[in-house]
Amino acid sequence: MARVHLLSDLHLSPTHGFFWENWKIAREATNAAAPDLVIVNGDLCINGPDSDDEMAFAARALQRLRAPVLVLPGNHDVGDEPPGQDAEQIVDAARLARWDAAFGADRFAVDSGAWRLVGLNALLFGSGLAREAEQDAWLDAELAATDRPMALILHKPLFLGSPDEEGATASCMTPVPRARLLARLRAAGRQQGGVRLVVSGHLHSHRDFVHDGIRYLWIPALAFLGKGYPGSTPLVASTVLDLSGAEARVEVQRLPGLVQHDLAALKQHGRYRFLRDIPDCPPPADEV
Repeated sequence: MARVHLLSDLHLSPTHGFFWENWKIAREATNAAAPDLVIVNGDLCINGPDSDDEMAFAARALQRLRAPVLVLPGNHDVGDEPPGQDAEQIVDAARLARWDAAFGADRFAVDSGAWRLVGLNALLFGSGLAREAEQDAWLDAELAATDRPMALILHKPLFLGSPDEEGATASCMTPVPRARLLARLRAAGRQQGGVRLVVSGHLHSHRDFVHDGIRYLWIPALAFLGKGYPGSTPLVASTVLDLSGAEARVEVQRLPGLVQHDLAALKQHGRYRFLRDIPDCPPPADEV
């Protein structure tokens, strides 16, 4: 495998179909391209932390992709790590179990072309759950297991502007678990291979930069535009990685017909706090 399609932040729901048309466009374009692998990088749902129906709906939607698919959770699937953007939807064992029932795993490791791809559950970092320690041990083993260049893939970015930034925010990994993870990545980077690329979604923006020898790629969303963090471009699009060589090649695909939805407008500029609060507006029943 060498050509990987990355789809992130779909925000699908059987009751709130705001982004269904965007999903259909991305799904058909992905199927037409016949990639070696598709990775869906979190936020498949709108209200996944509290809805069995949403999780099942997203799982059914992904079955329409023809290529092999690997899936990682986002905060709208399993809840946020503390402190989170919504105190009522913090990741816990029950929410992880709902994800497991729908998708079977929340992490993966696979070779693609010249690279090793390692997918992580970003919401475990700083959660204090037993699965956080399990994932840490698994990651340490993966970091030591190959001399290929490695790409780490997870829903949330490690940081916004600098690894040294302070203060907890729901926009990226919080400081203490971030420092621990970066120390491990730097140690792995001293070996042959090592982590060369970190791919994240969550911010609904595109950014591609290098810091301390590691390339960071923020991939766009399929649902709606992000806020526009410094150095980034709010964007609704898909992303393609070509991993056939020692350097990853990135192509952002602005697919014809994708709507660049404005989240504030959808929430009627403050009338609704969350998308799930908006009155039901399901996708067409005959297309689901």
